[in-house]
Amino acid sequence: MIDAPDHAAQERGNRSAGAWLLVALLGIALSVVAGMMSYGYTTAQAEQRFADVVDYVATQSLSYDAFNSAYTTKNLIRVMEIAGEAARDMERDGSVDNAMLEQYADQFNVSALIVTDASGNLVSESSTGDMDYGSLATYLKESPVLEVATHPLKSYTARITLADDSVADIGCVTRQDGEGIVIAVRHQGAKAVASNTLKLQSLLDGYETIDSGNIVIESDGKVVATNAVEPTVLGVFDLPATDVFIVDGIKDRCLAGKVRLVNADGEWYLGTFGKAHKFYVYTYASAQRYFEVAAAVAAGVLVLYGGVIAVVVTVRRRADRRRLTDLLQQERDYGDKLAKAAREASSANSAKTEFLRRMSHDLRTPINGIRGMVEVGDANADDLQKQTECRSKIWTASGLLLDLANEALDMSRLESGQVDLNLVPINLVALNCEVRDILERQAEERLVTIISDQQTLNHPYARVSVTHLKRLLLNIAGNAVKYNRQGGYVRLVCREVEPADGVPVYEYTIADNGIGMSEEFQKHLYEPFCREEQQVEGASSGTGLGAPIAKQLVELMGGTMSFTSVLGQGTTFTIRLPFEKCDRSEIPQAVPADAGDGDALQGLRVLLVEDNDLNAEIAQFTLSRAGAIVTHAKDGESAVEMFAASVPHEYDVVLMDIMMPGIDGLEATRQIRALDREDAATTPIIAVSANAFADDRRLSREAGMDAHGSVEKVGVRALAAPVSDIRNQLIS
Repeated sequence: MIDAPDHAAQERGNRSAGAWLLVALLGIALSVVAGMMSYGYTTAQAEQRFADVVDYVATQSLSYDAFNSAYTTKNLIRVMEIAGEAARDMERDGSVDNAMLEQYADQFNVSALIVTDASGNLVSESSTGDMDYGSLATYLKESPVLEVATHPLKSYTARITLADDSVADIGCVTRQDGEGIVIAVRHQGAKAVASNTLKLQSLLDGYETIDSGNIVIESDGKVVATNAVEPTVLGVFDLPATDVFIVDGIKDRCLAGKVRLVNADGEWYLGTFGKAHKFYVYTYASAQRYFEVAAAVAAGVLVLYGGVIAVVVTVRRRADRRRLTDLLQQERDYGDKLAKAAREASSANSAKTEFLRRMSHDLRTPINGIRGMVEVGDANADDLQKQTECRSKIWTASGLLLDLANEALDMSRLESGQVDLNLVPINLVALNCEVRDILERQAEERLVTIISDQQTLNHPYARVSVTHLKRLLLNIAGNAVKYNRQGGYVRLVCREVEPADGVPVYEYTIADNGIGMSEEFQKHLYEPFCREEQQVEGASSGTGLGAPIAKQLVELMGGTMSFTSVLGQGTTFTIRLPFEKCDRSEIPQAVPADAGDGDALQGLRVLLVEDNDLNAEIAQFTLSRAGAIVTHAKDGESAVEMFAASVPHEYDVVLMDIMMPGIDGLEATRQIRALDREDAATTPIIAVSANAFADDRRLSREAGMDAHGSVEKVGVRALAAPVSDIRNQLIS
């Protein structure tokens, strides 16, 4: 600001020309000082504004990278989920041909669905456009993809950038219906990728050169964004030679964040630079306006200051709007997640309520029958025939109750994946004969004929899970006997069909001429607790879990099951199972059966640990009748005390309950094994429990028990072997 001369100076100037010269010189000096101050002030403001630009680009570039990464991650997660859904659908439908894959591809809206073997070679595919196995074969045979085939729990997803700048998002999971990989591909063209990607150029839309100067953002020496020129059709920024010269001058003369004058072709520019994330941001503007502002002094300072304030306010408002938009989007996303969680919780509650409703009904029916027969027996205490009839009906009702509990437990095991196949060498012909013999005994009661057509097998010796295969065949064939007419038949056929990948496939056909199933019921056959309304005289209604269990057992063994049925004419089930063949020499020789139960436990000294009085009474009765000498411990603590107080080898065997208050069976076993006496380590301890999961057996072994069996498996015959061989004779 130029200070006006005071009144005395004016008088002196009026009096003397020399005084005017002095005033002029003073005015010039003040003007120079004011100009220098104005220039220093304005250049400082320019430096701050340039720094704001660099900071803003640095902050927003991180946000843009995060958004782009999140968008890419979302697409990759979705394509991996699609691959998983397709794999499950293939397992369910039992087909991976091109037509079925085309149906899946349309359903999931993907560019391609590809099925390969474990080496990455094509098995089948469905593709659209030019995105197919051939264009991706190189990537699909890389080790991260192939590892998915050898690690069933592993999945792999990646974004592949192709030569035309388009991208292919791939998701790879293990085939569930066989060995190999299921790959889902979603292809996006270069334009689509560009439209879905936030770019740094959009940051500079609000920076006009007239206010903010030129802004150039470089990465690895290449211009990636600028407000100086518009990009070409190919997205390239072609800076004029002058701008290139200015940027080079800034690189040579400027320090990061410090404004310097740069001369280019006789014109002066103010410029600086800074680093933003992985980019370098160069900002520069012509110095002429700053010289003009310095000449204008206060007016120029005010204008420049107002312009800086306007720019800062504009930048902040835009940043605030972006933050507010992000917050609103986050709130909407969170609300969507809450709504989805509420729907899932409601669905889970509905399923639980339906399960409890059906279980409640099925449990009450036999319980009411048992209680009713007890009342009938009490009312006919002197009628021995009526008493026998009541006990028979109570036994039948309790058997139905036990079947319901066992099948509900089996269903839970299968759905939770806790069933392990124990593959052992076996003669399939002998196993089929055993199944036939069991069915013939059941069929005699209902006057049903069993017709066994055991065809010649090329590979009669195979590795199978004997327990599960018997359970499967007896489940289906047992229903065929149960829901048949007097004088009807059940036909059992076993034959080999075309092998799958060199593995023999055995086809079991179970056909009957019984009551059949209605078309409506056939739609729901594999739904838990679903039962046909029609009944056969003398046959109980069943639990409605047999068919779902059989279906899951077949799938667990890697096979398929289908059926045909006509109401009033009969039903035919066809089961195909692949079994690994083995040699006859691998099958162990049969072990002769032990002596009868009458004197099996004669003189055996048993420590029975059972907290339930009713169970203890039944066990004592059964063991004592077989000749055993039983000592009862009411809980785990008593068992430890009684064993510790006994003389060495007083007990031949300990039958240990697991679930007990206080010290349970596992802890009691550990404490007995820890006693400082010889027989503490050698006396057989056998878990007798209704808990028969794999984890229960493992915990029993880890606690020091010799065997683990459910209450119905550890019986008199199992205990008849010499005490020294018990741990080898019992089947855990």
